[in-house]
Amino acid sequence: MVEAPLEMQKNLTIPKDFDDACKARGQPMVGNAAGNTVDLLDLTGANAPPGPLPEGFTPRGVVALVFSILAAFIGMGVISWYGVGELRSKSSSI
Repeated sequence: MVEAPLEMQKNLTIPKDFDDACKARGQPMVGNAAGNTVDLLDLTGANAPPGPLPEGFTPRGVVALVFSILAAFIGMGVISWYGVGELRSKSSSI
């Protein structure tokens, strides 16, 4: 939260790169999110958020879940196999 936005605006300067980036994309530099300077509560023309996520599992999600579980079991099996194996030590003869 900004406690004193008017005081902050007195000392803050926006870099020219920001102006150039907004002009290149056609984004307004004044007003609200839609560029409206008359009615700041009117957001007609502003970018819309993405739609809601689908409910439940999608087929891609199910495949990803299955392969993740498979990789986990293979990993646990390899770790168990490595842990149960005999330790081999090099016998040094002097």
